[in-house]
Amino acid sequence: MNQKGQGLIEALIALGAAVIIIAAITIAVVTAVSNSDFSKYQNLATGYASQGMEVVRQKSQLDWTDTATYSGTWCLPQGTTDFYPALGAYTCPVNVNNQFVRQLEFSHNYPSCNGANTQVEVTVKWTDGKCSGALDFCHKVVLDSCLADIYRTQ
Repeated sequence: MNQKGQGLIEALIALGAAVIIIAAITIAVVTAVSNSDFSKYQNLATGYASQGMEVVRQKSQLDWTDTATYSGTWCLPQGTTDFYPALGAYTCPVNVNNQFVRQLEFSHNYPSCNGANTQVEVTVKWTDGKCSGALDFCHKVVLDSCLADIYRTQ
């Protein structure tokens, strides 16, 4: 009976089991942190989209004539209420908190607006390690609403 070889095999099996358990715990922790980060960014993006919608709503109530002229894609940077036209192919640069892109899309006579003059869509996009490239904004939050001239007579 060779007891020395049996003890070595038992030690290797115990070490292998410990490595598997530690790897499983590590994967669970990394996944939890990744999901937590995604939730955090999604909540921030939702807040930035809500802020953008509020800016558009206030602007439309103050000066409907100006708001009604907006069409297409516009950028709304953080800390301002001024829109500017999107660059290139309907894109805005990173303009909120150095990580998010906030843009507005104005459409007129939108069918689902039931007679309201303008439909606005606020989109906030961001990227993280799950996206294929550094400039690939693969996550987004979109809010949309219909705007009408509140002073218009029927």
